[in-house]
Amino acid sequence: MTHFSKLISLIFLILLAGCQSIDVRGQFVSDEAIKQINSQLPNKTQLVELIGTPTYVPDYSKNTWYYIQRSLAKRAWFNPKVIKQRIVKVVFNGDKVQEAGLLNDSQNEEISTQSSYTQTYGTQQNGVQKFVKNIGRFNKTTDGTKRKKKKAR
Repeated sequence: MTHFSKLISLIFLILLAGCQSIDVRGQFVSDEAIKQINSQLPNKTQLVELIGTPTYVPDYSKNTWYYIQRSLAKRAWFNPKVIKQRIVKVVFNGDKVQEAGLLNDSQNEEISTQSSYTQTYGTQQNGVQKFVKNIGRFNKTTDGTKRKKKKAR
């Protein structure tokens, strides 16, 4: 490579490193919509028609819906970071809305994922155990019965 092409490549990499994209994900619920929900107290189907389906419904409480909107910023090849988050919590009493409110971000923590895993002991098999376990394993059909031999005609 010539010095000119190295210089152009370096300038191009520096320009790419400065690129930032902002990605908005989730369901936005305005302050006016929250006031409208609290004044009208609609049922679940009316709420879905008004602001859409919830982003998250926890398994432990089907009477609590969350509408989450996040703005993520990403530079070139780095991991995206949450720059803004808005969470609206809607609580139902039976089928009717009990209350709707905007949650603050005091519980928002930066959670980093780990590529390692927790190893469970006692599940490792040596080569002989693997060999013995696999004997006859591939001779069965999908329903678990052994294959029948074809009769000669």
